[in-house]
This record gives sequence, structure tokens and C-alpha cells, in this order.
Amino acid sequence: MRRTSQSFNKSDRKKFVVEWILKASSSSEQRRELAEKWLEEGRFADYRYNVETCYDGSRIYLLRPTPLNKGFDFQVNLENFRSSIRKPRKNTLEMPSHGDVEHDLQVKVKKYPESQADLFMAVSEIYKCKEAEEVLERAPSLAKISVGLPIDSILRIVKWLFIEQDLTYWGWTGRDKFMAAIEHQVFGLDTD
Repeated sequence: MRRTSQSFNKSDRKKFVVEWILKASSSSEQRRELAEKWLEEGRFADYRYNVETCYDGSRIYLLRPTPLNKGFDFQVNLENFRSSIRKPRKNTLEMPSHGDVEHDLQVKVKKYPESQADLFMAVSEIYKCKEAEEVLERAPSLAKISVGLPIDSILRIVKWLFIEQDLTYWGWTGRDKFMAAIEHQVFGLDTD
């Protein structure tokens, strides 16, 4: 008898960096395009997908695979990001969490209460799969916000965290649970 399976050493793991832009007008389209992209991946390899470039030049990038959801998940990262509310664990140094996003938005609302409605509109439009550039064109008042992360960076992070939630909870809550948390924690809206 001869062995059929192939063995892999961690040192044999290949690493790939992929430049990739995802522009889709619905959450189901976003999920489909992501799933098709993941199908292109080779076995026993690590991937970094550079998916957005912020106005300040920093990039949003995705890391795959992650250990959490058995291969159909990704980690959202922002170059040079450091959390102000938590200590990063292994491999999460540049990874903004839901709590980081909520905290950043709360700081923005507290410092610029007159921009609260525009900020809520911007996050709501990202929820509806609009792109950060398009949203910011309609709300130029947000450009003056100078606390926390740059406004375009936080909107791009929100976009990718919404997509990540849609994949993780595919037939369930998807982005709704994260949006409900933002609505409640940041904007004081009641959840049903």
C-alpha cells in the first residue's frame, strides 16, 4: 500500500499578495464575488488581498485563511492601525474590531455632534453597499472630522466588516447585527 494523502510542513506554505477591488451593488453580489475569488485560491497557502487604498495612502487588506471559521472567513486589517481600546492578540495588531469601530464613531459623534446625522447617513449608505467615495461626495461636512481614524478609512473598514459578517452569518443575520450595534451604541437608536 502507498499513502494517498499529501503531507505539508508549515515552512512549505506559500504566501501570496493579491491586488483586488470589489465593487458590488448588493450584499448578495458581494458574497458571490468573494466566494468566486476564494475558489481561485490554491491549497496550503496564505493570502493577503489588498482591497482598498485610503486617502492617506494606507491600505485595507484581508488575510486568509483565518483559524476561526474553518476556511471561509477573512480578517480585515488597516495598515498602521493600533487599537486604543484593547490589547491585540497574536496576528491582530492591525485588525480593527467591531468595538474599535463603535468607539471611533462614538468619539466622532461626541466631538462633532452637528455631524451626527451625516455620519449616520454615511454608515447607513455603506450598509446599503455604497462605496466610501460616493458617500463622502454627498456628505462633504464629514471631511472636517479630525478625531480618530480618517473618515474614509472608518467607512471602508465598516464596509469590509459588513461583508465579513455577511459571509460568516450567510443565511442568518449577516450585516444586520453589526449595524444594529452601531445604531444603538453610537447613535442611541433602540433595537427591537
